[in-house]
Amino acid sequence: MFSHMIPRASRPLLRSANNTFRASPSTLYLVDRVQSRRSYATETEEKDLVIIGGGVAGYVAAIKAGQEGLKVACIEKRGSLGGTCLNVGCIPSKSLLNNSHLYHQILHDTKNRGIEVGDVKLNLKQMMKA
Repeated sequence: MFSHMIPRASRPLLRSANNTFRASPSTLYLVDRVQSRRSYATETEEKDLVIIGGGVAGYVAAIKAGQEGLKVACIEKRGSLGGTCLNVGCIPSKSLLNNSHLYHQILHDTKNRGIEVGDVKLNLKQMMKA
């Protein structure tokens, strides 16, 4: 089904191995005795497990497999592990909400508690880095 995606040089290797790829619903692929060769990449050592996707489930699976002694490769298109929630979604948005809440408290609530704060400024550029 996906044979058109496999480089021609690698196809004989795939045909010669038994049970080369076994896919599970979680998009994990076990690699038995096949070493992928691509004309544009250098040869690498064989892997026991290739995980496609470095989101929350993918990177946790890679860590666990490594702890169990497997040689693991994790493929992630974005360049950083953790997925949408960790990098651009849930966690960063909660951080901004928390910082906004602190800013609001300093402006409006601290005086009622006997805390007087001087010139308070919001540095959005720094807040986005935090």
